[in-house]
Amino acid sequence: MDALVGLFEKHLKDDRVRQAMTAFAIPVSLEPARGTFSVALALQFCCFIKNEDSDVDDIVAMEYQKLLNEPVDEKPQSLAPLYPGDSAYVLEFLPARIYSKKCYDRFDHTWVIRNTGSQTWRDRKFVFVNHAVVRPRTDTNCIDIPDVAPGKELKITTSFDTRGFEGHYECFWEMQDSEGNDCFPNNKRLFNVTIDTEFEVI
Repeated sequence: MDALVGLFEKHLKDDRVRQAMTAFAIPVSLEPARGTFSVALALQFCCFIKNEDSDVDDIVAMEYQKLLNEPVDEKPQSLAPLYPGDSAYVLEFLPARIYSKKCYDRFDHTWVIRNTGSQTWRDRKFVFVNHAVVRPRTDTNCIDIPDVAPGKELKITTSFDTRGFEGHYECFWEMQDSEGNDCFPNNKRLFNVTIDTEFEVI
C-alpha cells in the first residue's frame, strides 16, 4: 500500500491534481492535497485487485473526504535518535512557531537550534519534507547545515510565501544526514512550523 501511494505521489504533478480530482467527481470546494489524493487512488486500486469482478464501486471521492476528516494514522515514532547520543533543542522559533497570515504574504522564519547531544553534526541538511503536499512555499526546500559541535548553536533562516490559498498547513522539517535519513525520528515535530492563511477582506 505504501509503495503504491508513493508511486501515485511521484507521478502526479501538483498542477494536475485538481484536474484529476475533478475526473473522480471530488467537489472543487475541497482543498487539493496530492498526498491525500494518492492514498484515495491507492485504496481504489486495491479494490480492483481484491475484487474478482472488475465492476467495483468508485470510492475515490468518498475516501478522499474521509481522509480529510480522519487522516491516516502516523507510523509509530521511533524512541531513539538515528545516532546514539545525538540530541537537538530549538531554543527559539523567530518570530513565531504558529503563524496567522493573509494569502500572498511573504515572511522570514528563523530556527535557533542547539546541539544538546554528544555528536558533532557533520554533512547534515535541513529539509522541508512535505513541501509537495502543503501550499506554502519556501525559497529552498533543502538547506545545508555547517558543522556544529556539542553545546553549540546555529541559526537557520528561510522565507515563506503563503501564495493564494486559504487553509491550515503544518510544514514538516527534518534534520537529515548525508544519506537523507531523519536524524531525529524520535521527535517528528521538533522543527515543524504551522501556517494558517486566509484571504484579506477589503
